[in-house]
Amino acid sequence: MNLNHPLVEEFIRYEEMRLNTTTDDEVKEMLKDLIRICETQVKNLSKFMRSEGIPLSDVTSSNPDSQPNHIPLAVKLTDNELANGVAFKIVTCLQACSKGQADSVRSDVGIMWLQYYLEWSMFGNTLKTLMRKRGWLKVPPYYYPPGAP
Repeated sequence: MNLNHPLVEEFIRYEEMRLNTTTDDEVKEMLKDLIRICETQVKNLSKFMRSEGIPLSDVTSSNPDSQPNHIPLAVKLTDNELANGVAFKIVTCLQACSKGQADSVRSDVGIMWLQYYLEWSMFGNTLKTLMRKRGWLKVPPYYYPPGAP
């Protein structure tokens, strides 16, 4: 369980950096919603871990805010890259929640991981809608078996 606390906490730092690089209002709102989900989960996990006597891992502190227009273009991620990076992190969090639920012996811990899994799934659906709307959804090429026309 201790592995998932820093995972979500680091996710917050990553999203804060992304907020500093975009000027798109829809992307900013999506990132703010994501940070709220992460902060709620970190708060609940921290409270649970402290009550169970599990030590918390050290994580990086917040970065200062910056202006998106001051970031050099060679370094700045596009909104498409930002959204696909968020999608990748959501998959990682879904896997961590699934593992936490599968590994849990206590039903209260399993329910907690299920709740987090559902939060990530619902947010992923919202993100997919935005990505589809903007044409950012990366779809793998179709598979044609050898010898097929």
